[in-house]
Amino acid sequence: MKVDLTSAYILHQRPYRETSLLLDVFSQAHGRVSLLAKGVRNKKRSQQGNFQLYQPLLLSWIGRGELHTVNASEVMGPRYLLKENSALCGLYLNELLVKLLPVNEPEPAIFNAYQLALEGLQAGRTNEVVLRLFEKRLLTQLGYGISLDYEAISGDKIVEHQHYYYQPDVGLLLWQQGLNRATISGRSVQHLNSESEFDEESLQEIKQLMRTVLNHYLGGKPLQSRQLFAQLQTYATQ
Repeated sequence: MKVDLTSAYILHQRPYRETSLLLDVFSQAHGRVSLLAKGVRNKKRSQQGNFQLYQPLLLSWIGRGELHTVNASEVMGPRYLLKENSALCGLYLNELLVKLLPVNEPEPAIFNAYQLALEGLQAGRTNEVVLRLFEKRLLTQLGYGISLDYEAISGDKIVEHQHYYYQPDVGLLLWQQGLNRATISGRSVQHLNSESEFDEESLQEIKQLMRTVLNHYLGGKPLQSRQLFAQLQTYATQ
């Protein structure tokens, strides 16, 4: 397989042997791929700077099987500069992509959603809104999206004053008294559906809904970025 200069981002990197890097890459034309960047940590002439997180790149690679070798890289534009909480949000986006994206399957709509999210985080837009919209678009494009217009069993339209809960692989169901489930108001569902009019209450309910949906498709495995964020919040309040 040979790929010439395709748009890509590094989602994660780790050292390999003395001078190389193993890269988790999200490319516009080929989806998520695993690449080996040989010799980029050479002390005499480091090329490691090209492979920073949030850096738009053009990458070329060759090889067979699951691991390919980078044979060219070019910086395509300025790196997105994410600071403080926005930097943690960026790590969260990357971890979701590494864990949920299939390998070697193009996902151009998700690639565009990722770029929009990075732009939002850099621009200082409300992080909670940026994350919730990215999660919604990611789940929808992967085929895990839930109907935000209708209750899953009755087919009735979502009503602002009603409360609902999420049933894995079913969707939103009408909440009933006595159910020990996290609920979301129809009003909050409508905010998510229209991607507008968010407020503190609806964002909190939407966050809980998205966490429930994502935990199901992650198989209950914890996200390191969430744990890091929780630890930093605990430290900040001490």
